[in-house]
Amino acid sequence: MKKILLLNIILSLLPLSCNKDEFQIDKDNLLIGTWNLSRYDVNEKIYSRSRTFSYTYCYQFNADGTLIERSLAGFCATPPVSYSDYQGNWSIINDSLIKVKVAYWGGTINYRLKIVSVTVDSLKVTQLPA
Repeated sequence: MKKILLLNIILSLLPLSCNKDEFQIDKDNLLIGTWNLSRYDVNEKIYSRSRTFSYTYCYQFNADGTLIERSLAGFCATPPVSYSDYQGNWSIINDSLIKVKVAYWGGTINYRLKIVSVTVDSLKVTQLPA
């Protein structure tokens, strides 16, 4: 009886030691991570932090200055829309502006992202020309 009780306790505690929902957030640079487009607000795009890309516009900002941008796979944006992942680089211009250079279906594009706000869960940006 004691063995069964002990086994039940061990098995019930096992899931607590394996929390898959935790992932590291760089407190010194909240921009680092994966961001999925949640919605538009006038000229601003609002992204939510995630572990993986969703099937929409997304960014993955890496600490080494590289990025992956998920955007349209071609020039046509009429449904059915398909997306591709493109490699690029990003760099900080100042505390609210970053420079992006990334491949896309037509070559390479340069632009700036004005960071309106960034928190642990949310990124709000406005895209500006280079």
